[in-house]
Amino acid sequence: MTSAPAGRWRVERISGLLPPLGLRKRIGADAGSTRLGSLPLAVFRVRGRTLDYRLLPVRDELEPAPDGTWEGRGLLFGREFCRFRLVPDDRDASRPARSR
Repeated sequence: MTSAPAGRWRVERISGLLPPLGLRKRIGADAGSTRLGSLPLAVFRVRGRTLDYRLLPVRDELEPAPDGTWEGRGLLFGREFCRFRLVPDDRDASRPARSR
């Protein structure tokens, strides 16, 4: 089983109530966050292809798409409330890396 895609992603709505315009995800090996612009909204744990949100009854299930994007569905208490696509966020690729 392929694990969730690490990196920075733009979220595009396919169907359902959410996600709103401007939503992004930062996904690491074990954890990540959903953001509105640069503001973090919620943090999650990465479990395979599932993003389990902390402090929320929400879970995202992801599947790879043939074009290199990922398709997902948001579940609230186990019931689907939206479908979305994760597209690589190339907005950050043009910025120089910050030195620490």
